[in-house]
Amino acid sequence: MRVGEGVSCYNVFMLVFDTICALATSPYKSALALVRLSGPKAFSVFSSLTKREVEKMETGRVYLTKLYENKEDPDTLIDEALVFLSKGPKSYTGFDTVDFSIHGSPLVAKSLLQALVKNGARLAEKGEFSAQAYYNGKMDLLRAQGINDLINAQSQRAMELANKTLSGENSHKVEELKEGLLEQIAQLEYYVEDQYSDEKDDYDEELLLISSWLKKEIQEWEKVLEGTRRNNKEYQGIKVAIVGEPNVGKSTLLNALIGEDKAIVSSIPGTTRDVVEGEKEIRGIRFLFKDTAGIRRTEDEIENIGIHKSFQAIKDSDLVLLASDSGFSFLPKEKELLSVLKGKKVLKVATKKDLGVPTDGADLVLSSLEGDLSLLIDRMFSLLDLEEKEESAFLGEREESYLEKILNGLAESVSSIEETSQLDIASDTLRQVVSTINELLGKDEGKTMEDIYQTLFSHFCLGK
Repeated sequence: MRVGEGVSCYNVFMLVFDTICALATSPYKSALALVRLSGPKAFSVFSSLTKREVEKMETGRVYLTKLYENKEDPDTLIDEALVFLSKGPKSYTGFDTVDFSIHGSPLVAKSLLQALVKNGARLAEKGEFSAQAYYNGKMDLLRAQGINDLINAQSQRAMELANKTLSGENSHKVEELKEGLLEQIAQLEYYVEDQYSDEKDDYDEELLLISSWLKKEIQEWEKVLEGTRRNNKEYQGIKVAIVGEPNVGKSTLLNALIGEDKAIVSSIPGTTRDVVEGEKEIRGIRFLFKDTAGIRRTEDEIENIGIHKSFQAIKDSDLVLLASDSGFSFLPKEKELLSVLKGKKVLKVATKKDLGVPTDGADLVLSSLEGDLSLLIDRMFSLLDLEEKEESAFLGEREESYLEKILNGLAESVSSIEETSQLDIASDTLRQVVSTINELLGKDEGKTMEDIYQTLFSHFCLGK
């Protein structure tokens, strides 16, 4: 998509043809800082700050350059910086770009930005450099989202998932689906015309091939959607609720899992009255643990509030560690707890192996005090299917939503072909699927019709 093709989003997405600048590193004192300048006037703005002849500077090289508020006045020196020039369209944004590596004083960065703005640039909004890249065709929305995901990644696995999106593999996969759909639409368009002609051909076999192709894609993309849902959980962090009766070692278990004394440990029942949270990266995956108030019947109003939060933590969790120091024979009597646990992944853990207490019904017996939780972690990973990595899945709630729409459209098309023989509806539905794919990639609606007609007429013979 290009600016000028009916785009009006956010004032042409923050005026994409402006020359913009911003601090690209954290706004704190450091050894170095990076300031980025991008846009049609980037080189001329830069030339206002340096005595060098910018037009003679080579792109792709680094120069040591003095920067001035006013290059005619040596007393206005801002800094001596390393400067890297990139010529559009062979740059990240697609525009001429200048990256300034300056000393990491916030005052130096502020002075440089003020000088750039004074000479024709403006301060960039969030994500605006990537927006320039998107509008200049340097990336699609999937890759743009991958950049943001990579920046916000909080674990090794999250970084891997973001890099996969950033690599363009997902964009390529969804483009392949679109190309296949365009072929099916082209065939359906022919059959729709023939359906209303005086002399109809027999095309049942061809329609069966289209339907079979769609079913095959549905099976494949259902796996992709399921993997995407799993990826989203792994990226955001796996939520684990540690629950059980009072004084069964829940807080000790939390502290052992995260490797610090986060929760208060006491022999007094009911010590934990609110949810205590802690997080830890384990084997590259971020876990969000919640130590909850002991579940019991009590007249204490404050403790009951904590118990209510315990039930809510269970509902929000991906995994429940149900702890006990006396076996799990109590569980059938706890109707409310059983109701909340229904449908959840639960690992029943006997936490006080060192005391020789009853462990009947436990999935795992351990001592939180001894600190070796490798078997527990193995069981957690197994129960959550975390050992398998989804190589063909996507990342992000937006992507998940679009995949659901695509699958629904494919299923509706199959139904229109096989159950009602409404080929025109099947064709229109697949058009909507192609449109959904274009939206996913960030292409405009006009591109959908362009894709369809280009594929349709490519079947014509030369000269026709």
